[in-house]
Amino acid sequence: MEDAEYEVLRAQEDRYWWYLGLRRLALEGLLARLPADRPARVLDLGCGTGGMLAALLGALPHASLHGIDRHPLALRHAHARGAGTLVRGTADALPYPDASFDAVLALDLFYIREVEEQRALGEARRVLAPGGVLIVNLPAFELLRGEHDLAVHTRSRYTARDLGQKLRGAGFEVLRLTYWNAILFPLLLLRRRLRRPTAGAAPRSDLAPLPGALNALFSGTLALERKLLALVNLPFGSSVFAVARKA
Repeated sequence: MEDAEYEVLRAQEDRYWWYLGLRRLALEGLLARLPADRPARVLDLGCGTGGMLAALLGALPHASLHGIDRHPLALRHAHARGAGTLVRGTADALPYPDASFDAVLALDLFYIREVEEQRALGEARRVLAPGGVLIVNLPAFELLRGEHDLAVHTRSRYTARDLGQKLRGAGFEVLRLTYWNAILFPLLLLRRRLRRPTAGAAPRSDLAPLPGALNALFSGTLALERKLLALVNLPFGSSVFAVARKA
């Protein structure tokens, strides 16, 4: 991810509709699958500026929370939140012993061109305890590729089938596999088609301040969509989400 995007991320992620929706989706996939007899041990891979760790602290105040990221600027912001033990490192060479965690989150990480995907999946499995849970979110569908992908260093966008095959091939049992952000998919596709990088300028992600009413409208749309997701898996969306268990 471009350095400037970390500043934008920290400024926006705690109120931006998409990040709020992703955190709720991740927590819903995680909480019911953690051990009930002791504090959980949770690792956030590519923790960025610490937004998900802060959400985990709010939901799991007694958990042992850990975050790892390769970028010092991201870790500086995450450290300021005071949520979890932080380490600088990479997802494909984790500095943790085997079976260290009950859950690992990899939210918008494996697609980044600096991450060696298969090694990172293997490392996630290694540090999970038997029966541990992996939560994954990734960008979906190559037709959505645009300037945003340049800014965040996207190597590839995924289909649900791609992700399912990769998880099973890495030794995981897939418990949930669905697209999300389906209702707003047409608007996003139109935006990506109309928006073109400015020649000579650094690429910019889609993350930018929105008017409060529009942000609330999009948040409400995702809340409605989560009601659908409680019943069915969605056939398309801008992201693909998975819950998997170490087999």
